[in-house]
Amino acid sequence: MQIANSINNDNKLKFDNVDFKIITLLVLGYDNKKVSSTLKIPLSSIQRRSRIILLSKIITQEYIPNFKLLGIKKGMLHIYLRDGNLKQRAETISKLDGVLSVSIHVGNSDIVAEFVYDNSECLVDIISEIKHMQDIEKILWSEEIYKVPVSKENISKSFKKYWADNEI
Repeated sequence: MQIANSINNDNKLKFDNVDFKIITLLVLGYDNKKVSSTLKIPLSSIQRRSRIILLSKIITQEYIPNFKLLGIKKGMLHIYLRDGNLKQRAETISKLDGVLSVSIHVGNSDIVAEFVYDNSECLVDIISEIKHMQDIEKILWSEEIYKVPVSKENISKSFKKYWADNEI
């Protein structure tokens, strides 16, 4: 089955309650076999639905290095612009060495970039490179010292609340 078979007339993916249960269990770390036994649905159906969910990019599988264990520092850059050219600046920043992710925000800073660096000189280099870009007003940075683990159960609780509020 292809993703196209799960698309309605509005070109939006359509998922049912079983799909949302599968999404929740996958996020909790269940494999297809465990999802199948938990939901009492044939493994082939779970595999097909999981494949559609993953191909739709509703959820993603990601392997992320533990930079701290590798001796690499990780931080955030909060970038403020003078102009409204957010997307172009964000795309330019995303191509810089050491940048892991870039997102556009509303409320405080315009662009937030997650980055890694070896030492203070590398930190100064990336800040300097961004400051030399056109219409950069200011940059704030912070270094991650410790990451507090959050239960994946929080994600499933958020899903359940969203689905209940939206009558899914």
